Amino acid sequence: MKKILFQAVTAIMFIFIFFSIVHAKIEWNILNSIDLDEKPIDVTISKDGATIYILCEKSIKVHSKSENKITEIIPLTDTFSQIVVSPDGEKLFLTDAENNRISIIQIVKIFNIQTGRSPVIGKADAPVTIVVFSDYQ
Repeated sequence: MKKILFQAVTAIMFIFIFFSIVHAKIEWNILNSIDLDEKPIDVTISKDGATIYILCEKSIKVHSKSENKITEIIPLTDTFSQIVVSPDGEKLFLTDAENNRISIIQIVKIFNIQTGRSPVIGKADAPVTIVVFSDYQ
């Protein structure tokens, strides 16, 4: 009996010592605010953290963290309740819970390459194709 009582007391002490509830204070401060002209509904962030997609009632605001401003506005014709960016960053998934529908928007980044005073061969408005080999070693 004494052995069982000793084991029970030891187990209770072990639980209180090693699994005691720890309360920590949280310090916080607001780093930045983004002013919007519409009511925000949901937010998602790109995998690299450089772009914030803000779902509003009538549009998606694309916020660049490096420029610290809204750089693009994607208009919406329907009402959505949630937004998620795909892991590859090329699609936005919009949820319409009221109509049991998910819409997918493809994101394509277009970069303007300034040629400046570079030497040009051929017509200035000739189409140009740039190929990237991502598996090049």
